[in-house]
Amino acid sequence: MSPLTGITGFISWIISIYMFICIIRIIITWFPTFQNSKFAGYLKIICDPYLNLFRKINFLHIGNLDFTPALAIGLLAVASNILTSIAANGALRLGATLGSLIQLLWSIASSVITFFNIIIALRLIMNILHKDYNSGIWSQLDRIIYPVQHFIISKFKGKTFSYKAQLGITLLICILVQIIGSWLIGLLITLLTKLPF
Repeated sequence: MSPLTGITGFISWIISIYMFICIIRIIITWFPTFQNSKFAGYLKIICDPYLNLFRKINFLHIGNLDFTPALAIGLLAVASNILTSIAANGALRLGATLGSLIQLLWSIASSVITFFNIIIALRLIMNILHKDYNSGIWSQLDRIIYPVQHFIISKFKGKTFSYKAQLGITLLICILVQIIGSWLIGLLITLLTKLPF
């Protein structure tokens, strides 16, 4: 085992542990009762300087939801994978590195699409059941859905659809994008990892 292999393997291990600690920190933020504990305070000191670097990325904020931790954790995973690859192969492989970066980007995009699919499906079900009274939660969901829904429906020039049909079409298109995107990204990553360099 060369010194490079040992060093990169150790750094990869440290990054993996830090990633795990950051995941615990993120999960604790979902439980306000734990926020003021001593343990949460230590995690905040350790993780927040890194996690806060990503909080300014506006397009990963959708309504009240913040997807920036997914990017932060994803970058740690990519760094760990790259270092593990260096440790295993004794050198940096461009194909594997590009594959890891593309996988990270698609994971974030796929998470956002899954989130939209769940919200759109919930909104559609409530609309079908006539349970979507004018309450605050439904108007918030509509504000989250509207940009995507408007973008998709605007492609059907000259056609008008009921709100229920618009939700159904939007959901169907988002599911297709996720399925086709996953297949294409998987194919691309396979090709990149087979590169000899």
